Amino acid sequence: MGKVLNRIGRLILLVTMIGSYTMWVVGIDAPVTKYMYANSSILLLIAVILVLLLNCTKLKFIDWLTVALALATWLLFHFTESIRHSTMQTDTMIPLIILLVLCFKVCVFDRVDQTFLLIVSLVALSATLYRMSVELPQLIPADEIFKESNKLESIWINTNTIGATLMFSTMMASSLIKAYRNKVFNLLLLPVYIGGVLGTWVSQSKTSFAILVGFILVDNLLPKRFLQRSKVWLFGFVGVAALGPLLFYLCAESDTVDLFTGRERIWHEFFAKWLSDPQHIKVGMEPFVASWKPLGTHNAFLFTLSNFGVIGYLILFGFLVSMILLIGFRKKTLDRLQVSLLLGFLLIWIHSFMEDILLAPHWMPIVYSFLGLAFYFRPEKKRGRHERPTTPKRRKRVKQTSPVSNEERPIAPVDEEGWDQPEELSRVQRHRR
Repeated sequence: MGKVLNRIGRLILLVTMIGSYTMWVVGIDAPVTKYMYANSSILLLIAVILVLLLNCTKLKFIDWLTVALALATWLLFHFTESIRHSTMQTDTMIPLIILLVLCFKVCVFDRVDQTFLLIVSLVALSATLYRMSVELPQLIPADEIFKESNKLESIWINTNTIGATLMFSTMMASSLIKAYRNKVFNLLLLPVYIGGVLGTWVSQSKTSFAILVGFILVDNLLPKRFLQRSKVWLFGFVGVAALGPLLFYLCAESDTVDLFTGRERIWHEFFAKWLSDPQHIKVGMEPFVASWKPLGTHNAFLFTLSNFGVIGYLILFGFLVSMILLIGFRKKTLDRLQVSLLLGFLLIWIHSFMEDILLAPHWMPIVYSFLGLAFYFRPEKKRGRHERPTTPKRRKRVKQTSPVSNEERPIAPVDEEGWDQPEELSRVQRHRR
């Protein structure tokens, strides 16, 4: 029964990912997707609670502590809601991430689930590319589609959203395809890469384009065997979380740096307001909006500091880093799929330098599936019931040149593993002789 409930839990997680892709492929103007978009945090919270209830008997002590952490985090920001001018949806963001990652940890995706997710990713990629091919010629001349001068901001939805959809689906699909280690399956890699790169370029989603190209390069050029054995690169997550805000502050205070396409001006205003009050630094402040235009921080790390302060920042990224290191160091070597997924997740963090995507409830199932699927380990070959843990050196069998007398002890036969069989088991062989 436990296996059935766990399978249902994995199915629910797959449904949340399908729902997230559906919003971006269909658009949020349709009645159903509009409702899903407006209530994404509530729907996702219901889903994760249901998954945990179905698998409550599988929860270990450390898992219950994780649930307690999520609850304590929600209580902290719920009771400071009035001084932060926050909403229930904002207060549940960090607890929702914690519980979602826990669901993936409890409901480990096997090859069947991975195959379903591969199909979902390929369908999302293909459907998005098809819709772009149909709708783009209606908006701009065909000869300008691939030019950088194409300045589209929206097709059926914001172009950055389309670019992120293509980026995530390409990264996940290619990682799962390579995990099969099948030459026929690997033939899909090239069209998947080409489709994703061309799609992000045409949509003019520069951040998604750069991250996707970077992922393709590191996932194919870096030595996987080294990354499987050496876990030092996982501390890159620690570096990003610890040094990211300092980098953004230095860029915001510089008059010459323009690494983040004008976001430095937004960040300069954010830091001026956030650093003005110790309370803002500790638990956050009212949602930040730029004074000259209705723009947020456009940065997941600064969004966390803005809404939850240093306390919320340490809770969220401390939890995520601990889960990453748990995956990395609980075995001597990582699986190749785990390396691809964690490389992808690290690049998603870098993508979040330009977007709030790490904390957006309608993106969470897709974003955290890269971390969640990394809890998977390739099952090891099980030993037989009577198999010895180690096989001794095979003994040479002595040939007999004369009939065996009654006084002589027959030589015991040797089985396939090199172990001498008992005398009772060699009667048939003696009879044959």
